[in-house]
Amino acid sequence: MAFHSACCRILRRDIDCMGYSRNFTIYDSSDSERLMKEIIKDMGLDDKTFPPRYVLGAISREKDQLITPDDMQARAERTNDIRALRIAQAYTRYQTALKDNNALDFDDLIFVTVSLLEQHPDVLKYYQQKFQYVLVDEYQDTNYMQYRLTKLLSDGHKNICVVGDDDQSIYRFR
Repeated sequence: MAFHSACCRILRRDIDCMGYSRNFTIYDSSDSERLMKEIIKDMGLDDKTFPPRYVLGAISREKDQLITPDDMQARAERTNDIRALRIAQAYTRYQTALKDNNALDFDDLIFVTVSLLEQHPDVLKYYQQKFQYVLVDEYQDTNYMQYRLTKLLSDGHKNICVVGDDDQSIYRFR
């Protein structure tokens, strides 16, 4: 089972612990882009300076590192990076809008699952007992968020097997 599929199953059972209902919607890239266009417009930002796809890509990279909107905003303020600050503000609005719509984007499937498992030990224990063995294929293509998920799930039985080949990495640029 793929990461996103496994996370979707976990969330359909336990996402109510995170303030969503179990019948959440998954936004595809066009849904996300449409929402971000609205946010950029509402913020009074120029969509040529802050193209929606670029902003969503920046947010995705933050999510890959399990960085919340608040963490991103604090870093941008600390470094006095105005562009990053505007993106962090858009990230905050984006996540608020998703939650208001009981929706997750593709990155959130893993991000919210990791958050759920980290914040709710009873849920983590349930899945650690459920998954006695964890196998990850194409491990060379995993990101930090996927690594955290794998670690959380495999820490129960300590039975993990990963298979990867650096020569086949499709994310070498990471």
